[in-house]
Amino acid sequence: MATKTGLIIGIVLVIVIAIAAIAFLGMGIPPMQQQPQETVVEEQTAPEAGEKITIQWGTSRTGSSGYRALSTLASLLSQRMPEIEIVVVPTAGAVASTKAFARGELDASYTADISFRELYAFKGRFEGFKPEAKRMPLQTLWVFTIDNGIAVPKDKADQYKCWRDLNGKRIFTLPLGWDTGTALRLGLDTLGIKYEHVELDLDAVATALKRGDIDATGIYITGGRSIAPWAQQMMAQVDLVIVNPCPDEIEKLKAAGIPIGESPTSPAFKKDVGVDKLVGVRIYYGFHTGTNIDADTVYKLIKFVEENAKDLAEIDPAYSQIAEDFLAFQVEAVEAAKFVPVHPGLAKYLKEKGVWREGWKEG
Repeated sequence: MATKTGLIIGIVLVIVIAIAAIAFLGMGIPPMQQQPQETVVEEQTAPEAGEKITIQWGTSRTGSSGYRALSTLASLLSQRMPEIEIVVVPTAGAVASTKAFARGELDASYTADISFRELYAFKGRFEGFKPEAKRMPLQTLWVFTIDNGIAVPKDKADQYKCWRDLNGKRIFTLPLGWDTGTALRLGLDTLGIKYEHVELDLDAVATALKRGDIDATGIYITGGRSIAPWAQQMMAQVDLVIVNPCPDEIEKLKAAGIPIGESPTSPAFKKDVGVDKLVGVRIYYGFHTGTNIDADTVYKLIKFVEENAKDLAEIDPAYSQIAEDFLAFQVEAVEAAKFVPVHPGLAKYLKEKGVWREGWKEG
Protein backbone atom coordinates (compact mmCIF):
# COMPACT_ATOMS: atom_id res chain seq x y z
CA MET A 1 0.00 0.00 0.00
CA ALA A 2 2.78 2.36 0.96
CA THR A 3 4.66 1.45 -2.23
CA LYS A 4 1.60 2.13 -4.37
CA THR A 5 0.96 5.48 -2.62
CA GLY A 6 4.59 6.52 -3.14
CA LEU A 7 4.36 5.59 -6.79
CA ILE A 8 1.23 7.72 -7.24
CA ILE A 9 2.88 10.71 -5.53
CA GLY A 10 5.94 10.30 -7.72
CA ILE A 11 3.85 10.24 -10.89
CA VAL A 12 1.97 13.40 -9.77
CA LEU A 13 5.24 15.22 -9.14
CA VAL A 14 6.59 14.26 -12.53
CA ILE A 15 3.41 15.54 -14.20
CA VAL A 16 3.55 18.85 -12.29
CA ILE A 17 7.20 19.37 -13.20
CA ALA A 18 6.51 18.54 -16.81
CA ILE A 19 3.61 21.04 -16.98
CA ALA A 20 5.79 23.76 -15.44
CA ALA A 21 8.61 23.07 -17.88
CA ILE A 22 6.23 23.17 -20.86
CA ALA A 23 4.84 26.51 -19.62
CA PHE A 24 8.28 28.10 -19.32
CA LEU A 25 9.40 26.68 -22.66
CA GLY A 26 6.22 28.05 -24.25
CA MET A 27 7.03 31.54 -22.93
CA GLY A 28 10.58 31.21 -24.16
CA ILE A 29 11.91 32.66 -20.88
CA PRO A 30 13.90 30.66 -18.35
CA PRO A 31 12.54 30.99 -14.79
CA MET A 32 15.67 32.67 -13.39
CA GLN A 33 15.43 35.55 -15.93
CA GLN A 34 12.09 36.96 -14.71
CA GLN A 35 13.48 38.95 -11.74
CA PRO A 36 16.12 40.85 -13.76
CA GLN A 37 13.40 41.83 -16.26
CA GLU A 38 11.40 43.52 -13.48
CA THR A 39 14.54 45.37 -12.32
CA VAL A 40 15.16 46.75 -15.81
CA VAL A 41 11.64 48.20 -15.93
CA GLU A 42 12.22 50.02 -12.61
CA GLU A 43 15.52 51.47 -13.87
CA GLN A 44 13.80 52.86 -16.97
CA THR A 45 11.15 54.71 -14.93
CA ALA A 46 13.63 56.23 -12.43
CA PRO A 47 15.15 58.79 -14.85
CA GLU A 48 11.66 59.89 -15.90
CA ALA A 49 10.75 60.57 -12.30
CA GLY A 50 14.02 62.41 -11.77
CA GLU A 51 13.91 64.58 -14.91
CA LYS A 52 12.28 67.54 -13.16
CA ILE A 53 14.49 69.24 -10.58
CA THR A 54 12.68 71.29 -7.95
CA ILE A 55 14.65 73.95 -6.10
CA GLN A 56 13.28 75.58 -2.95
CA TRP A 57 14.84 79.01 -3.46
CA GLY A 58 14.77 81.55 -0.66
CA THR A 59 14.51 85.28 -1.31
CA SER A 60 13.48 88.44 0.50
CA ARG A 61 9.98 89.36 1.59
CA THR A 62 7.06 90.01 -0.76
CA GLY A 63 7.32 93.51 -2.24
CA SER A 64 11.11 93.51 -2.38
CA SER A 65 13.31 93.66 -5.48
CA GLY A 66 14.67 90.19 -4.73
CA TYR A 67 11.22 88.64 -4.49
CA ARG A 68 10.09 90.22 -7.74
CA ALA A 69 13.28 89.22 -9.59
CA LEU A 70 13.23 85.59 -8.49
CA SER A 71 9.50 85.31 -9.22
CA THR A 72 10.15 86.63 -12.73
CA LEU A 73 12.91 84.08 -13.30
CA ALA A 74 10.83 81.22 -11.89
CA SER A 75 7.89 82.08 -14.12
CA LEU A 76 9.92 82.28 -17.34
CA LEU A 77 11.83 79.13 -16.44
CA SER A 78 8.59 77.20 -15.98
CA GLN A 79 7.55 78.17 -19.51
CA ARG A 80 10.82 77.54 -21.32
CA MET A 81 12.76 75.00 -19.25
CA PRO A 82 10.14 73.06 -17.24
CA GLU A 83 12.64 70.37 -16.22
CA ILE A 84 13.97 72.86 -13.63
CA GLU A 85 11.37 74.27 -11.25
CA ILE A 86 12.11 77.13 -8.86
CA VAL A 87 9.77 77.40 -5.90
CA VAL A 88 10.01 80.99 -4.63
CA VAL A 89 10.21 81.07 -0.83
CA PRO A 90 9.90 84.58 0.68
CA THR A 91 11.73 85.09 3.98
CA ALA A 92 12.26 88.02 6.33
CA GLY A 93 15.14 89.18 4.11
CA ALA A 94 18.15 88.11 2.10
CA VAL A 95 20.13 87.33 5.25
CA ALA A 96 17.30 85.14 6.54
CA SER A 97 17.31 83.21 3.26
CA THR A 98 21.09 82.82 3.44
CA LYS A 99 20.91 81.47 6.98
CA ALA A 100 18.09 79.11 6.04
CA PHE A 101 20.23 77.73 3.20
CA ALA A 102 23.25 77.31 5.47
CA ARG A 103 21.10 75.40 7.96
CA GLY A 104 19.93 73.08 5.18
CA GLU A 105 16.35 74.37 5.27
CA LEU A 106 16.39 75.74 1.70
CA ASP A 107 18.12 74.63 -1.50
CA ALA A 108 19.34 78.09 -2.49
CA SER A 109 19.37 81.69 -1.31
CA TYR A 110 19.30 85.37 -2.25
CA THR A 111 22.64 86.75 -1.11
CA ALA A 112 24.63 89.96 -1.53
CA ASP A 113 28.38 90.43 -1.52
CA ILE A 114 28.12 92.27 1.80
CA SER A 115 26.43 89.22 3.35
CA PHE A 116 29.03 86.87 1.88
CA ARG A 117 31.72 88.95 3.54
CA GLU A 118 30.05 88.73 6.95
CA LEU A 119 29.06 85.06 6.59
CA TYR A 120 32.51 83.78 5.66
CA ALA A 121 33.99 85.66 8.63
CA PHE A 122 31.01 84.85 10.92
CA LYS A 123 30.82 88.49 11.88
CA GLY A 124 28.18 91.22 11.88
CA ARG A 125 24.75 89.72 11.26
CA PHE A 126 26.33 86.24 11.24
CA GLU A 127 28.07 86.61 14.59
CA GLY A 128 27.72 83.31 16.52
CA PHE A 129 26.13 81.58 13.52
CA LYS A 130 28.98 79.16 12.84
CA PRO A 131 27.56 76.25 14.96
CA GLU A 132 24.34 76.38 12.92
CA ALA A 133 25.98 76.42 9.49
CA LYS A 134 25.92 72.97 7.92
CA ARG A 135 27.04 74.24 4.50
CA MET A 136 28.11 77.47 2.81
CA PRO A 137 26.67 79.12 -0.31
CA LEU A 138 28.98 79.62 -3.28
CA GLN A 139 28.98 82.32 -5.93
CA THR A 140 26.42 81.03 -8.41
CA LEU A 141 24.45 83.60 -10.41
CA TRP A 142 24.86 87.37 -10.08
CA VAL A 143 21.87 89.35 -11.32
CA PHE A 144 22.03 93.05 -10.40
CA THR A 145 23.48 95.83 -8.28
CA ILE A 146 21.61 97.92 -5.76
CA ASP A 147 22.70 101.51 -5.13
CA ASN A 148 21.50 102.69 -1.73
CA GLY A 149 20.80 106.36 -1.07
CA ILE A 150 18.67 108.87 0.83
CA ALA A 151 15.44 110.72 0.00
CA VAL A 152 13.68 113.56 1.83
CA PRO A 153 10.27 115.21 1.41
CA LYS A 154 10.27 117.67 -1.48
CA ASP A 155 9.04 120.55 0.67
CA LYS A 156 12.09 120.14 2.95
CA ALA A 157 14.65 119.61 0.18
CA ASP A 158 16.32 123.00 0.66
CA GLN A 159 17.61 121.84 4.07
CA TYR A 160 19.75 119.07 2.58
CA LYS A 161 22.71 119.46 0.24
CA CYS A 162 24.98 116.64 1.50
CA TRP A 163 24.63 113.56 3.67
CA ARG A 164 26.20 115.49 6.57
CA ASP A 165 23.03 117.58 6.67
CA LEU A 166 21.23 114.48 7.98
CA ASN A 167 23.14 114.74 11.24
CA GLY A 168 20.75 114.45 14.19
CA LYS A 169 17.78 113.45 12.00
CA ARG A 170 15.30 110.60 12.34
CA ILE A 171 15.73 108.30 9.36
CA PHE A 172 14.25 105.04 8.14
CA THR A 173 17.59 103.65 6.97
CA LEU A 174 15.83 100.61 5.47
CA PRO A 175 14.90 97.49 7.45
CA LEU A 176 17.24 96.17 10.11
CA GLY A 177 18.86 92.97 8.89
CA TRP A 178 18.48 93.85 5.22
CA ASP A 179 21.65 94.15 3.14
CA THR A 180 20.42 97.46 1.76
CA GLY A 181 20.01 98.91 5.24
CA THR A 182 23.31 97.47 6.45
CA ALA A 183 25.11 99.04 3.49
CA LEU A 184 23.44 102.44 3.91
CA ARG A 185 24.13 102.59 7.65
CA LEU A 186 27.73 101.60 6.99
CA GLY A 187 28.04 104.60 4.71
CA LEU A 188 26.45 107.01 7.19
CA ASP A 189 28.51 105.64 10.08
CA THR A 190 31.73 105.89 8.10
CA LEU A 191 31.03 109.59 7.54
CA GLY A 192 30.46 110.05 11.27
CA ILE A 193 26.84 111.10 10.82
CA LYS A 194 24.74 110.76 13.98
CA TYR A 195 21.15 109.80 13.27
CA GLU A 196 18.25 107.92 14.83
CA HIS A 197 17.11 104.90 12.89
CA VAL A 198 13.34 104.44 12.98
CA GLU A 199 12.20 100.92 12.11
CA LEU A 200 9.00 100.86 10.07
CA ASP A 201 6.84 98.49 8.08
CA LEU A 202 7.42 99.20 4.40
CA ASP A 203 3.83 100.27 3.82
CA ALA A 204 4.07 102.82 6.66
CA VAL A 205 7.04 104.83 5.35
CA ALA A 206 5.01 107.30 3.26
CA THR A 207 2.70 108.10 6.16
CA ALA A 208 5.64 108.58 8.52
CA LEU A 209 7.23 111.03 6.08
CA LYS A 210 4.03 113.03 5.61
CA ARG A 211 3.40 113.26 9.36
CA GLY A 212 6.99 114.20 10.12
CA ASP A 213 7.65 111.08 12.20
CA ILE A 214 10.83 110.66 10.16
CA ASP A 215 12.89 113.27 8.31
CA ALA A 216 14.28 111.02 5.59
CA THR A 217 14.16 107.50 4.20
CA GLY A 218 16.61 105.14 2.63
CA ILE A 219 15.86 104.35 -0.99
CA TYR A 220 17.61 102.30 -3.65
CA ILE A 221 17.74 101.64 -7.38
CA THR A 222 17.99 98.04 -8.51
CA GLY A 223 19.85 97.03 -11.65
CA GLY A 224 20.36 100.67 -12.56
CA ARG A 225 16.76 100.82 -13.79
CA SER A 226 14.06 100.17 -11.20
CA ILE A 227 12.89 100.69 -7.64
CA ALA A 228 11.27 98.11 -5.39
CA PRO A 229 7.47 97.74 -5.35
CA TRP A 230 7.27 99.12 -1.80
CA ALA A 231 9.16 102.24 -2.92
CA GLN A 232 6.86 102.66 -5.92
CA GLN A 233 3.88 102.68 -3.57
CA MET A 234 5.62 105.18 -1.29
CA MET A 235 6.44 107.51 -4.19
CA ALA A 236 2.79 107.43 -5.28
CA GLN A 237 1.82 108.90 -1.89
CA VAL A 238 4.54 111.47 -1.23
CA ASP A 239 6.86 113.64 -3.33
CA LEU A 240 10.53 113.05 -2.53
CA VAL A 241 13.92 114.41 -3.55
CA ILE A 242 17.15 112.41 -3.60
CA VAL A 243 20.02 113.72 -1.46
CA ASN A 244 23.40 112.54 -2.73
CA PRO A 245 26.66 112.59 -0.75
CA CYS A 246 28.90 115.54 -1.61
CA PRO A 247 32.18 114.92 -3.51
CA ASP A 248 34.32 115.00 -0.36
CA GLU A 249 31.99 112.48 1.30
CA ILE A 250 32.23 110.20 -1.72
CA GLU A 251 36.01 110.31 -1.57
CA LYS A 252 35.96 109.48 2.14
CA LEU A 253 33.70 106.49 1.54
CA LYS A 254 35.89 105.21 -1.28
CA ALA A 255 39.00 105.63 0.87
CA ALA A 256 37.32 103.42 3.48
CA GLY A 257 36.85 100.68 0.89
CA ILE A 258 33.12 101.20 0.53
CA PRO A 259 31.98 100.69 -3.09
CA ILE A 260 30.06 103.64 -4.54
CA GLY A 261 27.62 103.29 -7.40
CA GLU A 262 25.63 105.63 -9.59
CA SER A 263 22.24 104.90 -11.14
CA PRO A 264 20.16 107.20 -13.37
CA THR A 265 16.95 108.30 -11.67
CA SER A 266 15.05 107.95 -14.92
CA PRO A 267 13.34 105.62 -15.74
CA ALA A 268 13.52 104.23 -12.19
CA PHE A 269 11.39 107.06 -10.80
CA LYS A 270 8.24 108.20 -12.55
CA LYS A 271 8.47 111.64 -10.89
CA ASP A 272 11.18 114.27 -10.78
CA VAL A 273 13.38 113.56 -7.75
CA GLY A 274 15.63 116.58 -8.06
CA VAL A 275 18.75 114.89 -9.47
CA ASP A 276 19.66 113.01 -12.65
CA LYS A 277 21.37 110.17 -10.79
CA LEU A 278 21.34 108.53 -7.40
CA VAL A 279 24.78 108.17 -5.84
CA GLY A 280 25.05 105.69 -3.01
CA VAL A 281 26.60 102.62 -1.44
CA ARG A 282 26.66 99.79 -4.00
CA ILE A 283 26.08 96.13 -3.31
CA TYR A 284 25.93 93.16 -5.70
CA TYR A 285 23.02 90.74 -5.45
CA GLY A 286 22.61 87.26 -6.78
CA PHE A 287 20.84 83.93 -6.44
CA HIS A 288 23.25 81.42 -4.96
CA THR A 289 23.46 77.80 -3.90
CA GLY A 290 26.09 75.23 -2.92
CA THR A 291 27.31 71.84 -4.04
CA ASN A 292 23.95 70.40 -3.01
CA ILE A 293 22.94 71.31 -6.57
CA ASP A 294 25.19 69.73 -9.18
CA ALA A 295 27.37 71.67 -11.62
CA ASP A 296 25.41 70.64 -14.73
CA THR A 297 22.11 71.92 -13.33
CA VAL A 298 23.68 75.23 -12.30
CA TYR A 299 25.40 75.53 -15.69
CA LYS A 300 22.06 74.97 -17.48
CA LEU A 301 20.44 77.63 -15.30
CA ILE A 302 23.23 80.14 -15.99
CA LYS A 303 22.98 79.52 -19.75
CA PHE A 304 19.21 79.92 -19.57
CA VAL A 305 19.51 83.31 -17.86
CA GLU A 306 22.17 84.43 -20.32
CA GLU A 307 20.04 83.45 -23.32
CA ASN A 308 16.84 84.94 -21.89
CA ALA A 309 18.29 88.01 -20.17
CA LYS A 310 16.61 90.50 -22.51
CA ASP A 311 13.21 88.89 -21.99
CA LEU A 312 13.74 88.90 -18.24
CA ALA A 313 14.63 92.62 -18.39
CA GLU A 314 11.46 93.39 -20.32
CA ILE A 315 9.42 91.85 -17.53
CA ASP A 316 11.56 93.19 -14.67
CA PRO A 317 14.01 96.05 -15.37
CA ALA A 318 16.18 94.80 -12.50
CA TYR A 319 17.70 92.42 -15.06
CA SER A 320 18.83 95.30 -17.30
CA GLN A 321 22.50 95.05 -16.34
CA ILE A 322 22.85 91.40 -17.30
CA ALA A 323 20.75 92.00 -20.41
CA GLU A 324 23.36 94.54 -21.55
CA ASP A 325 26.36 92.27 -20.92
CA PHE A 326 25.77 89.09 -18.97
CA LEU A 327 29.35 87.84 -19.03
CA ALA A 328 30.92 91.16 -18.04
CA PHE A 329 28.57 91.49 -15.09
CA GLN A 330 29.41 87.99 -13.82
CA VAL A 331 33.13 88.80 -14.02
CA GLU A 332 32.65 92.15 -12.24
CA ALA A 333 30.61 90.63 -9.42
CA VAL A 334 32.82 87.55 -8.96
CA GLU A 335 35.84 89.83 -8.67
CA ALA A 336 34.02 91.97 -6.07
CA ALA A 337 33.34 88.83 -4.01
CA LYS A 338 36.50 86.87 -4.88
CA PHE A 339 36.95 85.87 -1.24
CA VAL A 340 34.02 83.45 -1.79
CA PRO A 341 34.55 80.24 -3.79
CA VAL A 342 32.75 79.94 -7.12
CA HIS A 343 30.18 77.21 -7.74
CA PRO A 344 31.53 74.55 -10.17
CA GLY A 345 28.65 75.33 -12.54
CA LEU A 346 29.55 79.02 -12.75
CA ALA A 347 33.26 78.14 -12.89
CA LYS A 348 32.58 75.91 -15.90
CA TYR A 349 30.79 78.77 -17.65
CA LEU A 350 33.54 81.32 -16.91
CA LYS A 351 36.32 78.96 -17.99
CA GLU A 352 34.40 78.11 -21.15
CA LYS A 353 34.29 81.84 -21.94
CA GLY A 354 38.01 82.20 -21.24
CA VAL A 355 37.60 84.80 -18.47
CA TRP A 356 38.58 82.75 -15.41
CA ARG A 357 41.09 84.70 -13.34
CA GLU A 358 44.01 83.71 -11.20
CA GLY A 359 43.08 84.11 -7.57
CA TRP A 360 39.50 82.91 -8.00
CA LYS A 361 38.70 79.66 -6.23
CA GLU A 362 36.31 76.94 -7.38
CA GLY A 363 34.16 75.55 -4.58
